[in-house]
Formats: sequence, structure tokens, C-alpha cells
Amino acid sequence: MSQPRIEVDIVEDHAVLREGLAQWLEANATGIRVVGRFGSWAEAAANLRALSDVVVLDVLLGDQVPLRAKIQAIVSAGPHVVVCSSVVDPAVMRQAMGAGALAYIPKTAPAGVVETAIRHAAQGLSYITDEVDAALEDQQSGPQLSAREHQVVSVYLGGGAGTLAETAHILGISVDGVKKHLASVRRKFQDGQEPLTRLALRDRLVTRGWLLEDPGQ
Repeated sequence: MSQPRIEVDIVEDHAVLREGLAQWLEANATGIRVVGRFGSWAEAAANLRALSDVVVLDVLLGDQVPLRAKIQAIVSAGPHVVVCSSVVDPAVMRQAMGAGALAYIPKTAPAGVVETAIRHAAQGLSYITDEVDAALEDQQSGPQLSAREHQVVSVYLGGGAGTLAETAHILGISVDGVKKHLASVRRKFQDGQEPLTRLALRDRLVTRGWLLEDPGQ
């Protein structure tokens, strides 16, 4: 029996990598067809409802949209997600898998590993490499953020805004609302009497995988 056709979109800002993976899949992965090639998250987001069975997503796309938010947006629209990235930070791996990605493949892996991950994802199955398995096993239970709390800290601490007022404007909520959510997040990550500074809170969110480390810092 022939394998069912799997349609794939690739979201990758490096054209050589994007086209190279697309060409390899077309030439070597029977039954897999690349139908979408997006060079930015904005391009993919504009076509969210038209995405294919599986989306191969890079982590660093040169924008300020959190990885967790991207994955959740794709999964909510219907497709499955395979993350393929040069970032091998266990916290980022945990963030991706926790947000709903079914695989996290380092870009150093052979293209055949990406193919295998795509075939698993098309069936709604996870594909866990040894590296990711170790990262997930190392995960400790910790504070959990609500969707709105994560949205607030992503904008306020992730580079999307510099002030409470700017954060409120971007999210369409009040400044008091921003303060309330930030206070809640601080309480969740507090482990002593000293109030968490903005930088200390950001560091803890990065360590726990709720925010991505800024490669420019």
C-alpha cells in the first residue's frame, strides 16, 4: 500500500536552508510534497488558515514573537509542528515541546531525521531524539503562566515594548492590567524576600523556557 501524501510548509528565514531542505524532501522523501516556503513568521501568519499538514518551523526568525506563541498559533489552526533549529538550548526545546511541537530537530541532524519527524507528525505522533529526551527528562516542575500572563511578559520583557504603557497599548489592555499580570508572574517566580527586578525576572523566565534568550545581547 502506498503511503498517504503529506503536504509540508517550511518557515525558515535563510533561503539556502529553506530551499535546500525543500529540494531534498522533494527528491528523497516519497509522498512528501513541500507546498509552502515562508521566509518570515509574518508571511506564515498571513497564511495561517491555509497551512499544510505539517509545518517545519525555525526558532530564530528575526522577530519578537515568542516561539511558544508561534507554535500555539499553528497548532490552533490545525497543522502539526516540527521545529528545526540551530538552537540546542534545553530550555528552548522544552518550550517548543510544551507549546505543542511534536518534534525538535537540530539543524546538525541529517535531512532524513527531519523526514522521519515529518512522517510521525503527520500522524499526530511525537518524534523524540535522544538529545530532546534528555532535555525533557531534566525538566523540573515549576511555575506555570496563563496565556495572558505569558503574552504580557513576552511583550514587556521580550523586546516588544519598553514601558508598561507601551505594553498596554500593544496588547489593548489597561496599564493596571499589565501591572496585575506582572505582579502575578513575579509572585510565581519569587523565591525570597527581595522583590524580583525586571532583569532578574526575565532571566528566570528565559531559564524556565518561557522566553527566548536574545542572541543580540
